[in-house]
Amino acid sequence: MAANGPSMTASEIARETIKQMAVRRVEPTPDNYTQIYFEVAGKPVKEDAVGALRKALKQLPHDSLEQTNWINRWEKLLKQDNWQGLGELLTESMQQQLSHSTKWPKAIRTLLQAWDDKRSGVDIARKRETLERVLINFGNDESLSDKLIGMANHWLPSDAGGDGIPLTDGTETAAPLAAVEPASTEGLPSDVQQFHGAFTILQTLLKQTLQLGLIPRLEGYPDLQTEAVALQESTERAKKVKEWEALAKSLKALLMRVEVIGAKEDDVRGDIIDLLHLLLSNIGELVAEDSWLSGQVYAVQSIISGPLDRAKLKQAEKSLKEVVYKQGLVKHSLVEARNSFKTLISTFIDKLKYMGEASELYSGKIENYAQELSQTDDLIKINELVNHLMRDTSVMQTDIMRSRDDLLNQQRVATDTQQRMEKLQEELQQLSEVVRIDQLTGVLNRRGMDEAFSTEIARYRRSGELLSIALLDIDNFKMLNDQHGHAAGDSALKHLAGVVKRAVRPTDIVTRMGGEEFVVILPNTNLEEAVVTMSRLQRALTKEYFLGNNQKLLITFSAGVALFKTEDDVNSILARADQAMYLAKKRGKNRVMTEIDLQANS
Repeated sequence: MAANGPSMTASEIARETIKQMAVRRVEPTPDNYTQIYFEVAGKPVKEDAVGALRKALKQLPHDSLEQTNWINRWEKLLKQDNWQGLGELLTESMQQQLSHSTKWPKAIRTLLQAWDDKRSGVDIARKRETLERVLINFGNDESLSDKLIGMANHWLPSDAGGDGIPLTDGTETAAPLAAVEPASTEGLPSDVQQFHGAFTILQTLLKQTLQLGLIPRLEGYPDLQTEAVALQESTERAKKVKEWEALAKSLKALLMRVEVIGAKEDDVRGDIIDLLHLLLSNIGELVAEDSWLSGQVYAVQSIISGPLDRAKLKQAEKSLKEVVYKQGLVKHSLVEARNSFKTLISTFIDKLKYMGEASELYSGKIENYAQELSQTDDLIKINELVNHLMRDTSVMQTDIMRSRDDLLNQQRVATDTQQRMEKLQEELQQLSEVVRIDQLTGVLNRRGMDEAFSTEIARYRRSGELLSIALLDIDNFKMLNDQHGHAAGDSALKHLAGVVKRAVRPTDIVTRMGGEEFVVILPNTNLEEAVVTMSRLQRALTKEYFLGNNQKLLITFSAGVALFKTEDDVNSILARADQAMYLAKKRGKNRVMTEIDLQANS
């Protein structure tokens, strides 16, 4: 609002000013009172010296640390109302200006003299490199003239004299290093020093992020990699705010392009995994009868079904290499055994054929002898025929006995070969079982668990025997990994598996479902007995320590127990056991809960 000038007295304007200050809820300072007073009186606000200075300071550039420091000193002086320091600040500014006006001619003269001087042994290329570094690092610094004089004096021989601020007292190799030292922050306000320190740290972090994180990631994309290298170099040169704004804009554009490439690579990776899934599924169906090969197919399928992990891939590769090598040896022996068995069968058939031909020849001779005997009455002829018949019968008997011995020998060899083949087949089957075993803990892995479930569920449906399962989860496993390392976590898993295997019955089946979760299949066991078994395992576990990083550590687990029902399948009973296990976690951990507890809790 504005008054009508003469229509309001000074006291009325004062009262209206106080009223407006209350309505507007402004701080009751002399400056605010003066501004509203002139507004109510309808007169233009008279700008005092302090206001004019503050307005001018806000319009000054903040492109360098020196400029920011100089403005901060003025603002601090005005805020503290310290007019005694005004003279000192003006005197210092005037002396600096006079110093600059006298130092620059001297700096240029000394630089030209040193540039053309060849007695120092420093060539023009090295001089140019050092000069560029000084200009990059101190281009906006008030001490630039001093740095140039010190650099030039370093190039001049010691007998040439010259004054100024030397860059270093050491050798030539130290000169460039001294020339790029950042400006000292001593004497600056603490907040400015902290800002400068934080800025230096962030600049270094950005440089390292580009150098170690982004640039290697762009291998295979030369255009983007070149752009990232250019940005890294820009982080070393950027000093002014406008330069950093341009750098930030370029970095944002580059990251958006990298994000697009990353999305495409993720899609390609997903398509490759889907294709591999399809290929493995087809191979698995084709080799369903070859359990030793289907085991390897399943191992690869189980790896690509979850999150890809380099350590798991390497471990699986090592395990599969060992299995493939051993299976190769066994299969080679099996092929040899099969070939030997074929040879035996062929020999056996040849022997039978020979025996048949010999029998046929003997029968022919007997017929001839019978015919000749019926046609003669001569005793001498009859005696001769009998002698021939006895000789042929003896030969036939000898051949039959020899053939019988050969056949018996072939039978023994065939039996041995058959047993050898069965043993080799069993070895192949055992090697195939390697992919069903968790390599870390030695218990069944997820595939082994699925097969064990299939067997036990089939037995349940056939005989009606009770079947319970327990799902165990190590308590605070993530904290154990974080505090003691993944090696200690692996030791904890092996320790738990060992305790469980020693404590359960021979008919119980211990499996590792994944991570820190284990499943114990308990045939012919009701719910109460399963709870007793799990409680016994918890007591056994608390009595045994294990070493993690040479420290005695104690672990516990929470367990959920469920009883298999007619309408159940593997997923449904595991889901109930899992819910009961999480209920045990919520109730304080190191507990055993059942599906009945779930119903009571709902």
